[in-house]
Amino acid sequence: MTLDILGNLGEFIGAIGVVLSLLLVARQLRLGHEQTRRNTRTVRAAAFNSMVENSIRLLEHVFRDRELADFLARASEAPDQLADGERLRWDSYMTAIFRHAGNLIYQWETGAMEDKMWESYRRAFKDHLLDAAWVAWYLDHPHLFDQRLADEMRSMLKELANEGVPHAVKWQEGGGRIGFQASLSAGAQ
Repeated sequence: MTLDILGNLGEFIGAIGVVLSLLLVARQLRLGHEQTRRNTRTVRAAAFNSMVENSIRLLEHVFRDRELADFLARASEAPDQLADGERLRWDSYMTAIFRHAGNLIYQWETGAMEDKMWESYRRAFKDHLLDAAWVAWYLDHPHLFDQRLADEMRSMLKELANEGVPHAVKWQEGGGRIGFQASLSAGAQ
């Protein structure tokens, strides 16, 4: 064997090694991609479970505790007639509800919640906004929440106004403002 033959043989074996290495890397990438997909599904499932648990926790007390259910019905009907302690209870409950809504928006925006699931939560929340007391409470407290929630509230209230819901129509006719700046200007009037 001459040096040329040995050199060619070395190049051939080296090329086979490169091809085998590339095939191994491609296999590892595919396995890594599959593992990432499984991990993403696991994280989404855990996030979904947490969101459902939070929703149930908020609702559970209402359907288990007749006194709370009666209080919430009364507060929703006439929030201006609440005693100081009742006002604190109403504010706390509504803060929890709107924080939960803000968290759901965040989970959806970060991809932890699928679009179909977000749409179902959004429909449920929009149904709650048919209650004028919920809308009035939020419009008095937008500074407690972030801009994402304000944007979503604006969108849902516009939809409700287009559907002819009286308190949403009134909000839209009043300028349709929501957010920290709107709460500052409302306080100055």
